[in-house]
Amino acid sequence: MQNNLFFLCGPHGSGKTTLASLLAEKENVLVPELFSRTIKLNTDPKDRLVLKICQRSLENFEYLETARRNPDKIVLGNRCIYDQLTYNLVYAYRGWLDKNKVEKYNLLSENLYINSLKEPFAIVLNPGFDVVKKHLEKRWQEKGKKWREDDWEYDRLACDVYEQFKDNEKIFYINHEIDLNSGDEISRVYEWMKEIKEGVPVFA
Repeated sequence: MQNNLFFLCGPHGSGKTTLASLLAEKENVLVPELFSRTIKLNTDPKDRLVLKICQRSLENFEYLETARRNPDKIVLGNRCIYDQLTYNLVYAYRGWLDKNKVEKYNLLSENLYINSLKEPFAIVLNPGFDVVKKHLEKRWQEKGKKWREDDWEYDRLACDVYEQFKDNEKIFYINHEIDLNSGDEISRVYEWMKEIKEGVPVFA
């Protein structure tokens, strides 16, 4: 287990980018910028899911290498196997994937992620569908829409499925919108990561 590597997870529009930028201001926190990999918007959902499994497992390995090269830093990556297992189920519930094939996609995910990345430490942002919807609608005005973001059933299902991680001891689970006017919650997340890095886990 790489105890200086953490991941930000959660539905589209949950506030991950905002939280990452706030944590990046803390001492010794490194948020790497990886080479951008874009999947075409018109890609069939099943093909997109396989490509995402490959993309995220590769990016996670790059985050792991960054953490190994920077043992004095807290390295914060974007998305991990928890996101992949979530969206495998969301695709099935949405009807894009036969439910009987979820195990196949889970197996593919678990085989492509190397052992030290299969149960990583992570922060899961899951503030609920109403908050996600508000964030997405605001973001569209500035940056446009990403794949399926305006499919509210897809977004609602993602929020529901991410709840599976709320009691995981390796996860700092946040089920509400972060108050940007107060640094208390950001500090709690930072202290949680810092304690784990120093070898004294403090579970959320």
